[in-house]
Amino acid sequence: MKKLRVSSIFNLLSYPNEDFSEYIRAGLTAFKEIGYDTADFGTGMLDLSSDRCLVQTEQALSVAEEIGFRFEISHLPFMVEQPKTPEIAEAFNKKMYRAIDAVKLLGVDHAVMHPNATTIPTKAYKRQEQYDLVMRHLAPFVEYADRVGVNVVVENMRIKPSFVEAHRYCQFPDELCEVADALGIGVCWDFGHANISGVRQSEGLAYVGKRLKVLHINDNTAFEDDHIPPFAGNVDWKDAMHGLALAGFDGPLNYEVEPGRVPATLKKDLAKYLLAAADTLMSFIE
Repeated sequence: MKKLRVSSIFNLLSYPNEDFSEYIRAGLTAFKEIGYDTADFGTGMLDLSSDRCLVQTEQALSVAEEIGFRFEISHLPFMVEQPKTPEIAEAFNKKMYRAIDAVKLLGVDHAVMHPNATTIPTKAYKRQEQYDLVMRHLAPFVEYADRVGVNVVVENMRIKPSFVEAHRYCQFPDELCEVADALGIGVCWDFGHANISGVRQSEGLAYVGKRLKVLHINDNTAFEDDHIPPFAGNVDWKDAMHGLALAGFDGPLNYEVEPGRVPATLKKDLAKYLLAAADTLMSFIE
């Protein structure tokens, strides 16, 4: 069995607290006690509307160093589609640049971006047009990240549930890699997104290959983006993990499972289940 390190989004073990340092401390302490190797820092935790986000990041870094537990992955802000107005775009851009500064301070290995592509009826879909929109949107962020020394990656997308046949750019591996290669960056593979999009996981991951830097491990029933634990939906995990072998992936198995309404008293049990599930997933990597 190939042994990989295990990670999760911080939200899995977050405990509400008005003191940001204590909020981070409670979560990271639980991660470390349960046996996780690292965690994924969502920049949505930060007050990105002001420079206070950098103070919060310094607090998170201080606590992580104190506990001896490092954030290695982060998720940058995203929208479900391209911004509709210049005002929305400007506000979003400010948050993105602040978030990139924050993850630089935090010292993460990879920060995940969405292409923010829009779901479009297939009859009206124009690939080149969507490619151009995504590139114009992402290129300034990649340039800034390169300048400050942050490794960003782009994530595969999914379509929204619809009765109309539709498509979303970066839904399929060739589109995703087209953007990644043009920008000179890596890829984040979301198994739930691929499942909804009808992509065979092993084939998609084989296509991505060495571009693969980050995983978002979650399950669903190929309709909504449920972010439920592995084996609770219909993702073919044997095929999915075979895809990791084909891609030669050796980074952390990073969960993007939302705790939803799981009571605080049961969050650690969910985290323990995911840790045990990681052993089963790793046994499929061949």
